[in-house]
This record gives sequence, structure tokens and C-alpha cells, in this order.
Amino acid sequence: MIQDKVLAGVLIGLFADVVKLIINYLLYLFNFTNVVFWQITAARFLDRNDLFKPVAYFIGAIADLTVTVTLGIVFVYVIYFTGKNYLWMKGVGFGLVVWVGLFGTLLGQAVQAKLPQAPSGIMVTIAAHLVFGLGLAGFTRMLYTVGKEEDQKEESEEERVFNRVVPVPAKKIIISDARKEQKERSKSKFKKPVKLKGSRVD
Repeated sequence: MIQDKVLAGVLIGLFADVVKLIINYLLYLFNFTNVVFWQITAARFLDRNDLFKPVAYFIGAIADLTVTVTLGIVFVYVIYFTGKNYLWMKGVGFGLVVWVGLFGTLLGQAVQAKLPQAPSGIMVTIAAHLVFGLGLAGFTRMLYTVGKEEDQKEESEEERVFNRVVPVPAKKIIISDARKEQKERSKSKFKKPVKLKGSRVD
């Protein structure tokens, strides 16, 4: 398992963002929305006329990835302090909080002014953030599972090495030798008398 929580959060955030972007792009292809996420995030920095140019996708990608890795780190620490119980529910709740925080406050006015959204487009952003939250939970669970298996393997390997290195206690050897001597003495006590040749019994 990755011991550095920041690095783990970065990876989890990136993987979850990939899933979110795939869902967003698929819904874009099926005409549920007329923009992709990178255009939405670029709306915070560019004018309306520039949002359909290649530079908008580049700027939007940098902004989106920066935010998602930060959210991944935050989620890892949330799970670290609250525990892994109800992980999926925490992921969904986290995704909805992010959606409200970003689209309801930070990006809401800028996006609506520059990229007017139909109700279906807004629903796409909700669905994508639900998937993002589930992705955070899923990849966090996967990371913890892999880490737990690695820890168990390391412990079993350490036990094998310990059993090979540690010698048999000398006490056991002494006890076994003493028992052998005791058995030999007991056998010698019950030996039949040997009749000597030439002896006469009157």
C-alpha cells in the first residue's frame, strides 16, 4: 500500500476524474449536453468566444486535474479520520458536496453567463459528480485492499524467515536426553537373571 497519503490521494483523484470525464464525454456524444467539463472549468478563466478553441481545452484540463487531485487528497484524509465504514455512501455524499460547492457557487454564474446550460446539461454535471464520488470510493477501497494483502504477505514471509532462523531451544534437547537415560535405566532393572554355567542347585 502507498504509505504517503498525499500521493495516494493524487492517484485516487486522477483515476476517479478519468471515470468522470468518460461519463461526461459519452453523454456529450449522445447530446445530453453541449459542452464538456474542460470547457466548463475554462469558463472561469476565458471569454465566451474562446471557450470553443483548443486553448480552452488545455486550460480547462489543467484546472480540472488540479482540482480533482486536490479533492482526492481531501477524500483520503476524510476516510483516514472517519474510517472505511459506509465508504460508498461517503463517496456519493462527497461527490454531491463537490458539485454544490463548485457549480452552485464558484462556477455557477460564470458558466451560465458564458455557456448557458439546459436542464439536461445540469443533470449531466450531477451524474458525473456522482460517478466521481463513486470512483473515489472504489479506488480508495481497491488501494486499501491491495495494501492489506501486501501487509499479510509481508507478515507471513517474516514468520517463515523467523522460523528458519530461530534454533530449537536447548531445553528440549536436554529433556529428551534425560528421558532416554531414564528409559534405559528402567529396562536394566527388569532384566532376567542369567544362569551361570557349572552352578549346582542342592
